[in-house]
Amino acid sequence: MPPLEFLRPILSILPEVPKAKRIVGFREKLVWTVVVLTIYLAFTQIPLYPVSRTQQEFFSPLFSIIFAARFGTLAQLGVGPIVTAGLIMQLLVGSKILNLDLTDKKQRALFTGTQKLLAILFTLLEAIVFVGGGLLRVQNLSAAVLVVIQLFAVGILIILFDEILQKGWGFGSAVSLFILAGVASQIFTELLSPVYVNGSYVGFFPNLVYVTAGGGKLEYLLFGNPEISRSSSLIGLIAMIIVLILIVYLQGVKIEIPVAYPKYGGLKAKIPLQLIYVSNVPVILAGALTANLIFFSQIAWNNYNRTNTDPLLNMIAKFDIINNQPVPSGGLVYYLSPPRNIYNVMHDPVHAILYILIFTGLCVLFAKAWVETSGMSAEEQAKRMVKSGIQVKGFRHSEIVLKQLLNRYIPTLTWFSGLIIGLLASVSDAVGIIGTGIGILLAVGIIYQYYRILLQQRIEEEFPTLARFLKGE
Repeated sequence: MPPLEFLRPILSILPEVPKAKRIVGFREKLVWTVVVLTIYLAFTQIPLYPVSRTQQEFFSPLFSIIFAARFGTLAQLGVGPIVTAGLIMQLLVGSKILNLDLTDKKQRALFTGTQKLLAILFTLLEAIVFVGGGLLRVQNLSAAVLVVIQLFAVGILIILFDEILQKGWGFGSAVSLFILAGVASQIFTELLSPVYVNGSYVGFFPNLVYVTAGGGKLEYLLFGNPEISRSSSLIGLIAMIIVLILIVYLQGVKIEIPVAYPKYGGLKAKIPLQLIYVSNVPVILAGALTANLIFFSQIAWNNYNRTNTDPLLNMIAKFDIINNQPVPSGGLVYYLSPPRNIYNVMHDPVHAILYILIFTGLCVLFAKAWVETSGMSAEEQAKRMVKSGIQVKGFRHSEIVLKQLLNRYIPTLTWFSGLIIGLLASVSDAVGIIGTGIGILLAVGIIYQYYRILLQQRIEEEFPTLARFLKGE
């Protein structure tokens, strides 16, 4: 019996969005996608009730980017439970702790169902932690229960929103869509915000006008304000432009394998294997892991070690209050956190180097795990090629032969792409890039995914015969 089989009775009663059994047109998908995004953006603007006070300073910027969360609102949890559940399932299956055959439809359904159940449980757990950990202050127990109910209900809706898009009613996934919206908001704030804090404006362009008019420090414009945790700067803007160009270029680099379709008269084509083979998934998973560790360590510190006197907890995390914000200053979490700005890199280069190495290493590990669990391995690709009737010129039409051919490329592309995106994200964060390195990387990857999704949708509508051929039907 496959592992987790005992969960089937529970999974069968979970709320579910039915899969689209008919062809959903472009306009209808667009409407559903816009509706889902609009409702979510509304959630990010509606405050939780009746929260008397929030400790927003404890909310890590990384948490906001990775989980598309907005502190103190109905979108407090964002897509955190979904991403965290996916992270755990990927680790369990990738490490063979759960020995599931994801090529089998029943076992894959068990995998996705268990992941959904975990997401629901994490929604409840995180809601309780936010209230019980003191980050959302309420007056009494009944108010606490009401806040937990709000967070749990909205969390369930977000899980269903993701199903609406992924099951064919919309484009892409709600996780990607909400993360993209959050990154866009972050970039907009860091470029244009007119808020004035500690001698400079938060937005780069308002600060540029301020310095040009002789009212601010040129140093703050060039390198950022050391008194602000996420301060925009000219270096950050240049880094954003460079990273954007690099990612767009790397997205277009690919290895093409010439193939033929014997059942279609030997029609020739090419199968592209992208240099960024694993897309942005490892960054999401590595970011989710570090964001969760930082988040829970902050709660533990806030409740049990605010004086940094507990040796055991200090090994995990130490925080100092700077400008009313807890900033990692020691322990494991310190090296999992990106430097706050370029000044921190110059003050403690060892921190920056170790952060880059750790984050990049996590991306490589998650890249390998993702390829094995998502059907992107050489073995799974070879099975699909044989099933579709594809034949590589000069090679026998055999699954084993095709697997050997693909093994020349896929393992190398896997670790190399994990290495590249990990380095890009972590180095960018270290120099104070606008939008964060992880955010920019995710945004470009998501935009590219949506471009391919929309292009495929157009092909399916205008050239249905060609679309069926490309799918191997």
